[in-house]
Amino acid sequence: MKLETAHPGPERRRKGEPWLLLGSGLLALAPFAAHHRLFGRLFWFGDEFDLIDQMDRMGLWHWMWLVFAENFAPLFKLLWGGSVLAFQGSYFTMLVLLWLTHAVNVVLLGRVMRACAVPWAAVAAAQVLFGLTPVNIETLGWSVQWSAVLSTSFMLLALDGFLRAPLSRAPLAWVAASALSFSRGVLTGAVLALGSVCPGLGVRGGRAARMALAYLAPSIAVAALIGALAGGNHHHMGGHLGEAAVFGLWYYLLNPADRILGLGPPGWQAVAGLGALKLALVAWALARGTGRQRLFFALLVAADMGNAALLGIGRYHTGLPMAVSSRYQYASLIGIAPLLGFWVSRQLERIRLPGVVKAAVFSAALASVAVCMCVQWTAELEPFTRSRGADSRRILLTERNPAPHAVPGIPFMETAKAKALIDSYTLH
Repeated sequence: MKLETAHPGPERRRKGEPWLLLGSGLLALAPFAAHHRLFGRLFWFGDEFDLIDQMDRMGLWHWMWLVFAENFAPLFKLLWGGSVLAFQGSYFTMLVLLWLTHAVNVVLLGRVMRACAVPWAAVAAAQVLFGLTPVNIETLGWSVQWSAVLSTSFMLLALDGFLRAPLSRAPLAWVAASALSFSRGVLTGAVLALGSVCPGLGVRGGRAARMALAYLAPSIAVAALIGALAGGNHHHMGGHLGEAAVFGLWYYLLNPADRILGLGPPGWQAVAGLGALKLALVAWALARGTGRQRLFFALLVAADMGNAALLGIGRYHTGLPMAVSSRYQYASLIGIAPLLGFWVSRQLERIRLPGVVKAAVFSAALASVAVCMCVQWTAELEPFTRSRGADSRRILLTERNPAPHAVPGIPFMETAKAKALIDSYTLH
């Protein structure tokens, strides 16, 4: 099978296409714009205090090169720590940066899909789901999750460059940036290495192997540093491989459907049912996709499975209910939304209506879904802002005699230390 060229055909050369992609990014900001007052109630929480404390003790330059938990993420630390300093402790500004990066990811997702000649209906459906769903609340409401969002940006940039020009070296920089932003960013290099040895890519033998090794090099280097220097479950997996495998399996088969459908605590029945549907969608998309579409879908599936494996190793100890945590939905959505959008577009093609009528009906249905998802943010945000905002502000800013270790989300930190950091960095 030979993949079609990366040069856009007549359908993809429309002058308005960049504007449509830009509009999708602006639409992704709708939940933040509509609920900015609720987002404004959020406050520094948990790991954020620990990171600021480390930066305060070591200085930004020295601190950014140290491992954090199971992460070696100097690029993220530079951007995050620099923003804390540049914006004088404004949490709302940190969330603005987070949401702007998310909007860029929505645009990039559409751009990559169009590079593979995926129909516009599929692109729009995937962007609406990925861009607006409230299941991303913890990822888009906690500034330390900028790490995962940035890593996704670089992964999409790498995929875009790779799928448009497989022999180009440009994606190498994005591969390295992804790995240096988040621990699971090491998957970007592995995914592109897999793509480079695809039989239909048009790259032969030794050249394909050299490309694969080049893409793997940054990931291997970062993974080696994490393995040697970072603490985590990977140092004591003996006797826990089964638990890690089950956690990873639950994560892959349940997400993102379990959270989107609001099914609650998962069980084996949900794993079997939702897993069967997800695997059926994956098989269908790989069978029906052609050329570059199929390669793109295959790489997304590989990234989703790799993420499940790494999460199983890193988080099995947190318990199976955590497999559907909001903070883990972002990567899963990237992995499945384009495939689901592709399925929607194919079903749309089967509807026998005049083209203009069909487009109008589809647009109205998609707009209704978008509005429903934006409205759902209110119910998600109100309890979230109480625990991550109102309670934190009360304990750290107004309560006269809080407990010695009352910092929300990080019980080992002394309350007095957190208060000192608030004063030193004008955290607000």
